Amino acid sequence: MSSYQLPIGPREDDVPQGEILAGRYRAERVLGSGGMGVVVLVTHLESGKVFALKFLRPSVARNPTAAVRFLREAEASGRIKSPHVVTIVDVGQLASGLPYLVMEYLEGTCLEGLLSGGKRLALAQACDLALQASEGLSAAHAMGVVHRDIKPANLHVTNGPDGAELLKIVDFGISKMLDAEAGAGSQLTRTQTSIGSPLYMSPEQMRSARMVDYRSDQWSIGVVLYRMATGKLPFDGQSLPRVCVQVLQGDFVPVATRCPDLPPAFAVAVERCFRVFPNERYADIAEFAAALVPFASPDGHARAERCREILHVSRPKTLVPPPPD
Repeated sequence: MSSYQLPIGPREDDVPQGEILAGRYRAERVLGSGGMGVVVLVTHLESGKVFALKFLRPSVARNPTAAVRFLREAEASGRIKSPHVVTIVDVGQLASGLPYLVMEYLEGTCLEGLLSGGKRLALAQACDLALQASEGLSAAHAMGVVHRDIKPANLHVTNGPDGAELLKIVDFGISKMLDAEAGAGSQLTRTQTSIGSPLYMSPEQMRSARMVDYRSDQWSIGVVLYRMATGKLPFDGQSLPRVCVQVLQGDFVPVATRCPDLPPAFAVAVERCFRVFPNERYADIAEFAAALVPFASPDGHARAERCREILHVSRPKTLVPPPPD
């Protein structure tokens, strides 16, 4: 069977079952599609293993910036080795010329699904998931990679080999390489004032994506943890402009106002992420993780210690330090 030539037009996400992609993957079904790309469940013809293949929509791929950002996702994810970051196994071009990447197929659901309808998680579960995300971010930051779009939709919850909840970070498509911001990647950052999701975006990212460093991810995971524990977002503006004003001013709803039942020390820990000036937040994601240990399950201390080891043992010497505030 010949390689599938993806359509251009209103049915860009129509990938027939059984079609061969990139000469070695059989399409099973479309897992999801958005404004930028399409994700297809595929089976590797030789190994029989199941993966998720992601490609850009043809109409989007005409934009060189979008193509660069897509390839950046593959590069960023591929250099990070962590059980809490989705694994990229292949990158290339389809017969149509569209760039694609192949990643491990994750069962389960994204965190957004678990939190839909204002659902709260038990505090220990919320902190455990935040600690797993911190491990993944520690591995990214140690490699000089800032995610810049941490939100529940990009945190996938599945089950590990032992049956316990396993969180994986996905979608490094707008990540920033602190130690390699040059060439096309540099131009990509210069042309974007703020890329990410406003409800989870740090004030410095709202001002300029060029000024972002790993402390911006700390803000975002703080927002995620706040939502997991309270069922609400810390910034409650009724319109996007109002939310942006609140973020820029650090005008959040205190944890105690949302949920008086939560420990005051937990409120202090998560609210430190919302300091407007980055140098007033935690020194790094490992310090944030350590602050969550008292509220997590018994293995929380080990997770926080792994964050510290990853950052302070694996961090490459070429990592550029964050710019002064």
